[in-house]
Amino acid sequence: MAGFFTCGLDQVFIHLCSCLGGEVNYVWNLEKNLAALEETMKELRARRADVLTKVQRQESEGLQRLNEVEVWLTSVENIQNQVYKLLLTRSDELERLCLCGLCAKNLSLSQSYGKRVFEMLKEVEDVQSKGVFEVVAGLPTIAVAVERPLPKTIVGQEKMLERALMHLMDDKTETMGLYGMGGVGKTTLLEQINNYFIEHPVDGVEKVIFVVVSSELRVEMIQDEIAEKLGFRMEEWKQKEKHRKVTALYTRMKTKKFILLLDDIWKEVDLKEIGVPFPTRANGCKVVFTTRFREVCGQMGVDDPIEVKCLESNEAWDLFRAKVGKITLESHPDILELACQVAGKCHGLPLALNIIGKNMASKRTVEKWEQAVYTLASSAAEFPGMKDHILPILKYSYDSLKGEHVKSCFLFPEDFAIKKGEVGRLLDMRKIHRCKARKKDG
Repeated sequence: MAGFFTCGLDQVFIHLCSCLGGEVNYVWNLEKNLAALEETMKELRARRADVLTKVQRQESEGLQRLNEVEVWLTSVENIQNQVYKLLLTRSDELERLCLCGLCAKNLSLSQSYGKRVFEMLKEVEDVQSKGVFEVVAGLPTIAVAVERPLPKTIVGQEKMLERALMHLMDDKTETMGLYGMGGVGKTTLLEQINNYFIEHPVDGVEKVIFVVVSSELRVEMIQDEIAEKLGFRMEEWKQKEKHRKVTALYTRMKTKKFILLLDDIWKEVDLKEIGVPFPTRANGCKVVFTTRFREVCGQMGVDDPIEVKCLESNEAWDLFRAKVGKITLESHPDILELACQVAGKCHGLPLALNIIGKNMASKRTVEKWEQAVYTLASSAAEFPGMKDHILPILKYSYDSLKGEHVKSCFLFPEDFAIKKGEVGRLLDMRKIHRCKARKKDG
């Protein structure tokens, strides 16, 4: 009986082979290939984990993973997903088989599945064979700094830039502060410092990092900006918890000579909380920041900050003239004198000179210029561009003043004459007037 059964199996196998050729082996070896696929995939995942651990360790030391390694890691992820989907129907396919794998309820489906398992096994083995690397990372190829776009016309900052660079490059300087009112040109100055290191590489400086902080200090946002410019892989970086970001940044930056440029800070920035090593003469690192407030410089440990002031009258006129343009200024003999008056109303503030100058560039009648002089003198807030670009900046500075008493000092009319020692008395009178007005309204 056993002999008869064996003979029957052989006849079935011969019959299947004659019908399907060698492809019947996909069904015959399905269980064996599935087991081999699972085992090979397990080994591949282990190899990927080992390679990734080595890569991450070397990245924390400031190196950059090789492209071939990144391609291989990605291919492992892709094929792992494909294997997972293929094995989802493993149990159903095995149940479909009967008679020891030689006969199937639906031989065509089993043959198709078996072929896919076999081909996937070969792909996994191929990927596994390519995952042997003697070197997984090398020196980074990222630039020293990312160039910042500058205004087309910059006037009056040549000496300020030279002074700032000389102070920054002094070995005694660890942290440098630039302070001044909103719209005075602090950001432009800091951007010029950033770009200087692209055009004039300084021996030993490996990385210049520019980060905009603004009034709402968000530590993780600053961390993300720094990480991106240090070459961290942002997909993996975004998955890290905050304290792990601190450790990763500190580990990477402690081996580099860096210059960190922080634009528009409104209060003390805790470098330790971010993960930035403190700049010292020993490590040669430096931190430069801009702020509107002199007291913030003290909070950052800077007792000799550089004040960025408004332009002198001749510099202010040069900037305003460049924005308005020669054709407009020469379109009528009286416009030049009126333009000087308009420029004077900007009081040397670069932002105002830029915005108002561009708005007046198309005005080529005396009436338009006379209207501009009148508007700036009587109701400057109504001037085009003022509400959107200039007033928000000035309002930020005004709102940040401490106490209503201090704010009241800025509420007197333009050109209002105040004798020395009269400010306190005038403020008291203003306060009494407001109280009477409130009582009357009540």
